[in-house]
Amino acid sequence: MSGIHVTSEIGPLKKVLLHRPGKELLNLTPDTLEELLFDDIPFLEDAMKEHDAFANVLRENDVEVVYLEDLMTEVLELSDSIKEEFIEQFMEEADIHSYKERAYLSRYLNSLNQKELVLKTMEGIRRDSIPELKTEPHPLKNLPKEEFLLTKPMPNLYFTRDNFASVGVGVDLHKMYSKTRNRECIYSEYIFKYHKDYKDVPKYYKREYPWH
Repeated sequence: MSGIHVTSEIGPLKKVLLHRPGKELLNLTPDTLEELLFDDIPFLEDAMKEHDAFANVLRENDVEVVYLEDLMTEVLELSDSIKEEFIEQFMEEADIHSYKERAYLSRYLNSLNQKELVLKTMEGIRRDSIPELKTEPHPLKNLPKEEFLLTKPMPNLYFTRDNFASVGVGVDLHKMYSKTRNRECIYSEYIFKYHKDYKDVPKYYKREYPWH
């Protein structure tokens, strides 16, 4: 089933978008909890087990489960130009403005396959993942854990309903009030812009609109 057709909040669920908790939870630190809108650091292994049990219950009840990371991977597989467009926009929204850091990060992200790229942008990118940044601006051994991060993780992604709302046969692409959470919406933007099953869905609201 392609497109969007949602006319009820209480009718039988046919298809649902999920995100399986991933390594973004490992990049949460006590010092970044408040900024990333978390109260505590979840235990990843338990979060994955609980998610998988939930997804299996849905499938056992004839619900089609699709994953945010898989849809986004399918978008990036369409062309190199879309992949490059996404990388440039991701760096901009991640506040990577240094020419040197952008060059190193762009080279690193382009070296990944499409699925790796999607997951890496979701989980946050550590400076020690990029050889050229291992000792810039300070030796890593002197950095607190949160300073290892070049881009911050997106631990709230499993709240997939927050990024956009299905309205009849169209969607509202949300502009979140928090800059931290607004970055999460980049994936739904690309899915509804390029994915073969969703690119023609009417967009009643867009991320670039001025109001939250």
